[in-house]
Amino acid sequence: MSLIIFNSCRKRDIEDPAYMHITAIEQAGNPGQGTKRHDIQHVYTLIADNSIGTYQAPATVPVLHEGNVLVEARPMIRWFAREGLHPYSMMKNYSQMLDFVPLTVDTLKPVFEYQDNVEFAWMEDFNDNSASMQLRSGTFDSFYVKNEVEHSLDGSPYMLIDMGNGEQFFEIESQDLFDLPVDGREVILEIDYKTNVAFTIGLYATNPSQVVSLPSVTPYSTEKSWRKGYVYLTDEVFNQGSTTRFRIFFRSVNKEVIDPKIYIDNLKLLYRKG
Repeated sequence: MSLIIFNSCRKRDIEDPAYMHITAIEQAGNPGQGTKRHDIQHVYTLIADNSIGTYQAPATVPVLHEGNVLVEARPMIRWFAREGLHPYSMMKNYSQMLDFVPLTVDTLKPVFEYQDNVEFAWMEDFNDNSASMQLRSGTFDSFYVKNEVEHSLDGSPYMLIDMGNGEQFFEIESQDLFDLPVDGREVILEIDYKTNVAFTIGLYATNPSQVVSLPSVTPYSTEKSWRKGYVYLTDEVFNQGSTTRFRIFFRSVNKEVIDPKIYIDNLKLLYRKG
């Protein structure tokens, strides 16, 4: 007995893709919103409302679409001390019509801007050569606003905390108390920083009966370079009492680092109005 097998399968036709190039991401600079400096490196991308994935820009990716199609890019960031990428809800999504032709490239140029209902509870860029901060406690009695070319991020003033050698500590806080939403809406602190010593960022929750320290994250040495950080403060303020107001603080204790210095610039404390 013989067995004859007929193979009725054949290779399916494979479409020639078009290509989409995603340029480096920009942030729009609108009056009253501070620096355009950002650290948005990834976009979650949809074509005709269908997800095609998350990409680190710049990137060129194949797409199986033809003709004029609406492409949407959503900003994705990394929170301090949290794993993975997260949508940055303070920014609007970016949309652009692209014309996809097989084997050719069209270009998506994401430019993100803040949502219309973003409230800037506090902005401090030190550009007026002063600081809306105060020393709460410490082994030294001053910090500085400086503008030295070799240390400045963008040619403008910054805050310098020079701790000095030996066993030292400090706590610096915002001069103002801020009304922040305690109902679960996101509360974010954007910060540019350069440091060779670990320091902590957090909140003082203040109400008529007490002041509670709420540490959030601890940045470590940046190896002589400036970095942008997004501090997620939602958990710290959530379910605090309706009469509670908040101050931002920075603190550090140092025994071992020689010549410890912390540079800070472009502080933005923000949330979205309900």
